[in-house]
Amino acid sequence: MLYWLPRLGLILLVCAALAVGVVSATSDDVANTLLVVLLGLGLFSLTLRIFPPEKY
Repeated sequence: MLYWLPRLGLILLVCAALAVGVVSATSDDVANTLLVVLLGLGLFSLTLRIFPPEKY
């Protein structure tokens, strides 16, 4: 179960970021959206290092 939680969270985060990116009109909003996606990917990578799928 712990293996799928980060993936589900990342998918939800990317969907939310893309929805905000489509609605946003300024380049600052698009840059903030990309930063949120990169932060989510970083947290996902960190979670996989802490909880490797082979062990859990």
